[in-house]
Amino acid sequence: MFEKIIFSRSTCYGSCPEFDVIVNCNGAAKWFGGMHVYHVGEEVFCIDQGRLRQLAEKLRSIDFRHFTYPSATIFATDQPYCTIWVKYEDGLVKEVEHYLGDSAEKGSKAKQDFQKLEKLENEIEVILGLKKFIECPN
Repeated sequence: MFEKIIFSRSTCYGSCPEFDVIVNCNGAAKWFGGMHVYHVGEEVFCIDQGRLRQLAEKLRSIDFRHFTYPSATIFATDQPYCTIWVKYEDGLVKEVEHYLGDSAEKGSKAKQDFQKLEKLENEIEVILGLKKFIECPN
């Protein structure tokens, strides 16, 4: 299990959402909304234990603890960053800063790793219920 997770997205040259979320192992969470999000500023909320276990399982499913950021061979220069920072219960800290403009050739291991990472990032947003902070409700 993890002790703390910090999940962040940066701005791009367009209207990409900018935010940071801090989640503790007890479910206490804090949102810091920047530019291009529905909820700008701070908000405290809770994540239930089931979702925390789901988040821990997602990290385990791609072996995030040992994940190595692949070497990109294809680049786009106007994309945001997504950063996942995890402090595990044993004290190990792992951070992966993913530049969403990084990619690789179709079928390559690097391409598959980038896709796994992007899938994890999107799943973290869903598990944490961040849509309500990012998007204007209809």
